[in-house]
Amino acid sequence: MTEANPTPERRAGLSTRCVHAGDVRDPQGAIHTPLYGHSTFAFDSTADLLDVVEGRSEGNLYTRYGLNPTIRSVEHKLADLEDAEAALAFGSGMAAEAATFLSHIKTGEHIVCLGDVYGGTFELLGENLPQLGIDTTFLTASEVDQIPSVLTDRTRIVFFETPTNPTLDVFDIAAMSQQAHAVGALVVVDNTFATPVNQNPLHHGADLVIHSATKYLGGHSDLTAGACGR
Repeated sequence: MTEANPTPERRAGLSTRCVHAGDVRDPQGAIHTPLYGHSTFAFDSTADLLDVVEGRSEGNLYTRYGLNPTIRSVEHKLADLEDAEAALAFGSGMAAEAATFLSHIKTGEHIVCLGDVYGGTFELLGENLPQLGIDTTFLTASEVDQIPSVLTDRTRIVFFETPTNPTLDVFDIAAMSQQAHAVGALVVVDNTFATPVNQNPLHHGADLVIHSATKYLGGHSDLTAGACGR
C-alpha cells in the first residue's frame, strides 16, 4: 500500500495534483512516469533484496505484490486526490471490492448494502459471500430510514455508491457514517461516479473509498482497473 506524503500546507491545486501527484522521477530523464512492464526486479546484492522482502526498505520486487514503480505512482496519485492515507491499485473495481470485503469481514458477520449497486457487486454480496457464511441486507434508496433497524452487533460494513450507478441517487455520507460507527461498522463508499474531483467521502466520515477506475478515472474505455483508499 502506497502512502500519500504531501502535507495540506504544501499541496498544489487539484489540477496540478491530477497531473503530477505520484510522479516517479525516471533515472533516464523521461518527463513522464514510465510504464514498467516487468514482473520482477534485480538487486545489487542479496542483502538489498532481503531488506525489501523483510520490509526494512522500500523497493521494487515483484509486480504481483504491487512493488512496481508504475503501480506505486498510480497509488500515490489516487491517495493524494482522495486525501487518503494510502491506496491500493487492483486489476478491476470488482477486485478492489472483493479484497475490501474479505479483508474486513468473516463468516457469521453481516453487511448492509444501500441503494442501487453495480451488477457484479450485487452478485458478490448476494450470491458469492453467502457461500462463506457472510450475509447482506439490501435496502433501496427509499428505505434509507431503515438503516438503524437493520444494523446489528454482527454488522461490520455499510456499503453504498453515491451517486449510484445508473440512477444517480445521492446519499448523505456523514449521516450514514454516524449511524454505522455507532455499532462499530466500517463505511465503504464507491466513489466511481463522482471521482475525487467532485467528492471525497473520507472528508465526510467514510472509512474506505473504492473506485472502478475502468470508468471515469480511466475515461477512455481503454483499461480495466480498480482502487481502494483509506
